[in-house]
Amino acid sequence: MAFASVAGFSLRRGLAILACAATLGAAGFLAARYARLPFPLSALTPPPSTVVAARNGQPLRLFLAPDQAWRFPVRLSGVAPILPQLVLAAEDRHFHRHPGVNPLALLRAAATNLAAGRVVSGGSTITMQLARLARPRERTLAAKFDEALAALALERRLSKDAILERYLNMAPYGGNIVGVGAASTLYFGKTPDRLSLAEAALLTVLPRSPLRLDPVRHPEAARAARNRLLAALARSGIVADAAAREAAEAPVPRALVRQPFDAPHFSQLARELGGNAPRIDTTLDPGAQKSATDILRSRSRWLAGQGIGSVAAVVLDPASREVRAMVGGTDWFGDARFGQINGATIRRSPGSTLKPFLYAMAMDQGLVFPQSQMLDIPTSFAGYIPKNYDGLFLGRVSAEQALITSRNVPAVRLLNEVGPAPFLELLRRGGLTSLDKPAAHYGLSLILGGGETTLLSLTNCYAALADDGRALPPAILAKHPAVRGERLFSPEACALVTDILTRLERPDLPTSWERALAVPSVAWKTGTSFGHRDAWAVGISAEHVIGVWVGNMDGTPIAGISGAVHAGPILFELFRALEPRGSRPAIKNGLNIAEIEVCADSRQLPGPDCPRRITARIIPGRTRLGPCPVHRRMLVDAATGERLGADCLAGREAKTVAVAEYPAELVSWWRSSGIPFETPPPPAPDCLGAAGDGPRIVSPSPATVYAVRPDIPDEFQQIALAADTAAAASRLSWYVDGVLAAQGPPGQRLFWHPTPGAHRVAVADDQGRSHAVTVHVEPFAKEQQP
Repeated sequence: MAFASVAGFSLRRGLAILACAATLGAAGFLAARYARLPFPLSALTPPPSTVVAARNGQPLRLFLAPDQAWRFPVRLSGVAPILPQLVLAAEDRHFHRHPGVNPLALLRAAATNLAAGRVVSGGSTITMQLARLARPRERTLAAKFDEALAALALERRLSKDAILERYLNMAPYGGNIVGVGAASTLYFGKTPDRLSLAEAALLTVLPRSPLRLDPVRHPEAARAARNRLLAALARSGIVADAAAREAAEAPVPRALVRQPFDAPHFSQLARELGGNAPRIDTTLDPGAQKSATDILRSRSRWLAGQGIGSVAAVVLDPASREVRAMVGGTDWFGDARFGQINGATIRRSPGSTLKPFLYAMAMDQGLVFPQSQMLDIPTSFAGYIPKNYDGLFLGRVSAEQALITSRNVPAVRLLNEVGPAPFLELLRRGGLTSLDKPAAHYGLSLILGGGETTLLSLTNCYAALADDGRALPPAILAKHPAVRGERLFSPEACALVTDILTRLERPDLPTSWERALAVPSVAWKTGTSFGHRDAWAVGISAEHVIGVWVGNMDGTPIAGISGAVHAGPILFELFRALEPRGSRPAIKNGLNIAEIEVCADSRQLPGPDCPRRITARIIPGRTRLGPCPVHRRMLVDAATGERLGADCLAGREAKTVAVAEYPAELVSWWRSSGIPFETPPPPAPDCLGAAGDGPRIVSPSPATVYAVRPDIPDEFQQIALAADTAAAASRLSWYVDGVLAAQGPPGQRLFWHPTPGAHRVAVADDQGRSHAVTVHVEPFAKEQQP
């Protein structure tokens, strides 16, 4: 029996050898024929995972490859030499001598498998394993044959080092960890060039059975397999006995190393911009990011107590426009609904934060300068009637006062003069591309937040004010292309506007607010959006441009939300943290700015009768100035003091007197508000040439269609009759369709009961001057009812 058994075994072994020889012969024949066929080398470079890194190289966040694998490719030179040495010793000792297939190894594997009655050895070379990793298939004899052919083809196209490098980058290391770069990072928290002997031994045996030897799930099996390899290496003299024993005592990792997860919103944005590159270097400053994150997290609790759910901030370098910090939110994991939305890139109404750009544009056009006189009075623009945040009107304000106190009416009047379309085009050139509707869609409300922008683009547009008016895109990627900035504003306009915004005295802030908070010396502007949904604050110093947004991601209104109260304190806390030695505005030299004297009442070039003058800062060659229109001399009757015209001087003794004559709409507001003012002499009754400008109808408006409701009493359906008149007029007469409807002095509240139809409404003053408009009144339709 024993002899028969031995004989049978010898017979089986001989047959196996013959079969293997025949197989090798066939393989050799086919290899000679097919080895020249191309192998898809692209299969050897699957898409990598992505590391997003800060400007100092510090990893911020790791992203899975598109196939959800952790894969960080490395060069062979970036791997500790001990690892390739162990891999070749354990997996393919003749790697550098065979052509891709090792016939002796295949024979030995066949004999071993036959003796064991099962597959215990594959006999695959490193090159054959690489071919299998590139094109995984079921483990069959046919698959093994294809791997052998592929290995022969690979060896003809790649060097040995290239093959070994690709193998190390594609070997499986458990779960979705692929390649030595990912394994070294996730198991040991280090790059593969720093692997120890114990770590290299574990990574050598792990690809043999990634599931069974997973050190996190099966630490004892992984430790035993590693130690068996170390003992075999010591016996063969590849490693020293002492080193092998020391390595065998090292623990195996029981958990994956926690990976960095800093600046998640910024990193996500960088990944979108950088694509699937294995490494994306960015402009982010880790120190600035940590400071901003800590401040916003601390403030978020304070905001939450007031019904405000989100806060975001952006920090830019004003010269390069590189993003130094971006906090898109403070609760990435805790807020399942909104935590992963980037508050720095969502579209929201900017409130009044666009006003500095309008004033800079108007300064370059010569329309205003800081000391210009602007009107802050009730004004209707074809039915659109803007209001100030405090519900009040100041009458006359300087441009710098209007900007620093964020008066709405002067800003809307200025936009009406500049034109919404040119201003919208300037904003788009400045990077506010989210304003993508036609100018008519926004109208004059654009300057009060009638459009939408993002915190990132708004902060970057403010950087243009800090950088002599140059428009540049914000830079997130470290190797961003150089862009020649387009000039939006002159350096002079930028300097004048930022100087205004540096003033501390803000009437919309609580008393002594600036002293209590130690406000840094920066130019800053706040804004509150339509419907009390968003609050903003943006500031400029010589070193940073910082923007802050607070609000709710879903746009839920917040009663009492204010840019000054809720966003402003966060802005200044960020400046104090990032500039601990104190903030300072940028110093600009060589600017073409001059100081001249202007009339205090008109803010135009003073004449000889101007009683008071002030100093104004202008841009020579740009600022438009004319003779003072308020103070002038006129002829009056020496006896009566009445105004005379050139056609009625005969037979009268005349003299000249200095008078002040203010704009008619300002005079009308003064009258309606009961504010006393200096009036010029009235014209002589028989001297019509001295009358001057006539009245202009303000209400009713020809641009508005009025409706009469049958269910409301007539006494509650009246239209106000109002006109701007010169100071000299003392009585107005109103006519509707030629019939006298009302009469009274300028400023008196007069009304008209309308009836359906088209009506001609006219007004005449006591000097015979008149103005008329056509007004349309319609019956109220039922479908108009809410």
